[in-house]
Amino acid sequence: MSNTLLFGMVKDILGNPKKSNITKEQYSFDCPICSAEKGMYDGDGKGNLEINMFEGVYHCWSCGESHNTKGGLNKFFKTFATKVQIKKLYSLGIDVYDLKKAKKGEKIVEEATLPKTFIEFKDSNPKTLQHKEAWNYLVKQRKLTEDIIYKYRMGYTIGGQHANRIILPSYDINNKLNYWVGRTYINQKPKYLNPDLEKEEIIFNEYNLNYDGTIYVVEGPFDHIVVHNSVPMLGKKMFGKLMNKLFYKTTSNIVILLDSDAWLDAKNLYGKLNVGRLHGRVKVVRLIKDYDIAKVHEDFGREGVIDVMDSSYELKESEL
Repeated sequence: MSNTLLFGMVKDILGNPKKSNITKEQYSFDCPICSAEKGMYDGDGKGNLEINMFEGVYHCWSCGESHNTKGGLNKFFKTFATKVQIKKLYSLGIDVYDLKKAKKGEKIVEEATLPKTFIEFKDSNPKTLQHKEAWNYLVKQRKLTEDIIYKYRMGYTIGGQHANRIILPSYDINNKLNYWVGRTYINQKPKYLNPDLEKEEIIFNEYNLNYDGTIYVVEGPFDHIVVHNSVPMLGKKMFGKLMNKLFYKTTSNIVILLDSDAWLDAKNLYGKLNVGRLHGRVKVVRLIKDYDIAKVHEDFGREGVIDVMDSSYELKESEL
């Protein structure tokens, strides 16, 4: 069963959610029954109907008891979906009358897809304006080499909601797309535009990660591509899945290499990792003010990055 397809149909029925908790797969919508009673057929704006896609349940906190608007997703679709919508799901291999609550501990992760207008550089026409602008951003501003661009299967978008963005894909341990990061290469906001997926559930570019070699933990994907055998946390905090993988699969050392403004986060992560089987095998790098490793690469090249990587050291207990 695909939660992506099911959630798409939920939005077809109820519209866009009023609130979203992507981590818990819980979403709030206007209740059709509450809204109809008020004569507000486009929604009452209250967002009282909550759906948890992971648990496979729904509940209206306003009329749940009085109108029995609660239960499993099978009941939700039987109550609110049209015959056409139910047939559509059935044609996609989903029988709404047989939907079951997710088993305890089971986590359904939505599949990642690249933006429709994505073009990988290796397949792009270098004579087009879009190719030149995106390529120049990476080569002239980011100081990336052709080898890096092709190794990480980078590309760009030519239109749509993700227009004018560099796309850096991520592939899981089985070389299957699981995430991507879109970074504008012109002056537009937001700077980053990523897919609506649970980044807590993915390990970015695990396909390229060697657990038997020294692993460098960095913050962002553009840090990651300039540091050999690195893994980005996609932020300043490490999620549980990545931490567990590092703890149980790493056979060599781990070096924490975060941005200069994340020194406290780096020390905190050091304390969490430097225990048990990893004790004595965790090191840290402290960058100078206003630098991340991607900027080090831009200003000092590959040699500067290597110098930083070689500056790792173990923290003393008094420093934690």
